[in-house]
Amino acid sequence: MRSSQSEQPFAQQPGHATDRHLLVGVDAPLSPATQDVLRQLAAFFAPDVEHMHLLVLTVIPLPVATGRYAALYPLSPTREQRAQAEEALRLARDALSHGQLALARIETLIRAGAPADELAALARKRQVDCLIIGSRGNAPEQRLRRVFAGSTSRSVLRLATCPVLVMVLPRSQPPKDLVAWYDAAIRHTLADRPTSLVILTARGAAGRFLPLGATAAGRKARKAAARALERLAGAGVLSRRDVAGEVRYVND
Repeated sequence: MRSSQSEQPFAQQPGHATDRHLLVGVDAPLSPATQDVLRQLAAFFAPDVEHMHLLVLTVIPLPVATGRYAALYPLSPTREQRAQAEEALRLARDALSHGQLALARIETLIRAGAPADELAALARKRQVDCLIIGSRGNAPEQRLRRVFAGSTSRSVLRLATCPVLVMVLPRSQPPKDLVAWYDAAIRHTLADRPTSLVILTARGAAGRFLPLGATAAGRKARKAAARALERLAGAGVLSRRDVAGEVRYVND
């Protein structure tokens, strides 16, 4: 599965011999590790954004069909997986553009398959200068997963023919006041996008603004996000609407 954009090597911009072309791998939905990568990238490359070209790739993970009937039953992404991938790329573009990187310098792409294989293959095809991915580091659940399946970052390091930058999610304590965390995160997003329509739900906000160090938006996070959204609605920052049985919050 690919976007409609051609997959040719990046064209060098006239007069910019120092232009750098980077491939950034993101997951769908965006994990805390990936959110941290995007924030750090936007800040780290801010002084040199005029010479940066980013290709942002998300890979829909699919098992490899084998055996005599593999050709008759090709595996393909579901509609939900495609929607998740498109939303992840939209959020990634938003995060990177907030770091003053022009949208014209950000290209997004969706593929389906084994993430490490697709990342390494695209890096070779597009002749990028560096491949950048996030990692959860040595969290206990990450170490356990490596025992059984290995890690995407290690596989990319083994397969890639270009330099690879693995950005490790720093260890941090969860915020003491989770409602205040979501309140501040949502306000920050609204301030960054004053002319854009923002529609949020408790479940969506819980995952989108998940604190660093958290691995999933569980019941506690969803309840905190819901309380933060209600607080913002009460303050007149958001409008509360019931749509088909679902509570949504809009900044209009």
